[in-house]
Amino acid sequence: MGVGEDENLSRFIQAVSDAYYAFDRDKQLSEHAFQVSEKDYLDIYARLKAEIDIRNQSIKKLKESIWIMEPDANAGIIPGENNLLDVIGYLNEQISKRKAAEQALIVARELAEKANQAKSEFLSVMSHEIRTPLNAVIGLGHILYMQNPRPDQLNNLQVLRSSADNLLSLINDILDFNKIDAGKLELDNSLFDLKTTVQDIFQAISIKASERGNEISVHIDPSIPHQVLGDAHRLMQVLNNLLSNAVKFTTRGKVRLTLQLEKITAGKCSILFSVSDTGIGIHKDKLDHIFNPFSQASSSITREFGGTGLGLAITADLLRLMNSEIKVDTEVGKGSNFYFNLELAYATEIEEKINPSNYIEEDLGQAKILLVEDTPFNILFTTQLLEGWNTIIDVAENGAIAVEKILTQSYDLVIMDLHMPVMDGYTATRKIREFNQHTPIIALTASTTIDIEQKIFEAGMQDFVTKPFNPDDLLVKIQASIAASQK
Repeated sequence: MGVGEDENLSRFIQAVSDAYYAFDRDKQLSEHAFQVSEKDYLDIYARLKAEIDIRNQSIKKLKESIWIMEPDANAGIIPGENNLLDVIGYLNEQISKRKAAEQALIVARELAEKANQAKSEFLSVMSHEIRTPLNAVIGLGHILYMQNPRPDQLNNLQVLRSSADNLLSLINDILDFNKIDAGKLELDNSLFDLKTTVQDIFQAISIKASERGNEISVHIDPSIPHQVLGDAHRLMQVLNNLLSNAVKFTTRGKVRLTLQLEKITAGKCSILFSVSDTGIGIHKDKLDHIFNPFSQASSSITREFGGTGLGLAITADLLRLMNSEIKVDTEVGKGSNFYFNLELAYATEIEEKINPSNYIEEDLGQAKILLVEDTPFNILFTTQLLEGWNTIIDVAENGAIAVEKILTQSYDLVIMDLHMPVMDGYTATRKIREFNQHTPIIALTASTTIDIEQKIFEAGMQDFVTKPFNPDDLLVKIQASIAASQK
């Protein structure tokens, strides 16, 4: 064999050898790669199976939670199947329903707010229309009462005053409830003589009690301080409501008002107020019901005794504002006892000495007053009232006339009605304040909207009196306003 052939054979043998070597190497690599891939596959499969188990458990728990909250969800979600799409579809449907419900609630709330606003406006308008003539009824009754009437006239005037007061009380109850319901009622906090206040209420109720043949009495613990700090008007309202109910539901029986000092510390005293009667009493199952607005123990009570059913509801709300609570013990046929505990700050002896006397001087010393009023019978009543206090009266029938008069004349005080033709009291006051800052102006209004006080002061008036008014209240405010303007 030649040299060339040997070389070719050697290359062939080498090629075969290299091929076997490469095959063996590739075989080893393939076997190793397969082993590695199988291990990774087993690991991946194990993890995937664990994740699937967790997913299935999650879907199961989610379904169980949905069925607990929504038993009817079985119709939309098939039990036993782990189809997440069913759950997602059901949840999307519920979310859509909730959003629709939320939107419906928003619309309902807006409608309720509009209805509440309409109610407030209606009450304001009706109050104004009722209070304006009622002011004349109460006012002229007061004037006639002070003109030494005959005995037969005196009895008629007492009935007139009592009926007018009852009507005013009904109107005030409705308006107070409206304020409380809107969260706009604020309590005053000033010094007042508690014992005198209670005696005044007692005297006023005594007439009604005697008409029903009741014996009424009052007991005030002598150790209770005279001067206390609080809202005298609202406390009087609470006691008047309780006493009026006691008198109304008692015939030829006994009504008793008691004030008992429970505890006294430096600057504060705790007083137990109670109103008891021997009247018809209240069934135990009606006790919670009687404190609901526009509710009474039964419809027969409304027919027999009348009333709006607001007195006790307002009493409970007022006491809550005073950080107290009304309670009641009662037995049918034997009577009731309404009571509450009130913590009040009280004045020191020095403060009591400087507190002004209850005596009111009814001589205004020829003070010149401009009465701005458009209603003839209110002009008649207010003019007679002011003249009785020694004043010089001028009258303007609307705000425009009042502005012209104040431009050319000097007055000690202006009494300004708010609602008048041509120019209302707010506009007139703002125009007056452009050239006259010192003459005091008292608003005289039958309006009782929640924001009335703020509007009055913003216009430039110093004070206001709400019709129908107590003549003494107007007198005190006139005196205070004139005195302040002269400083």
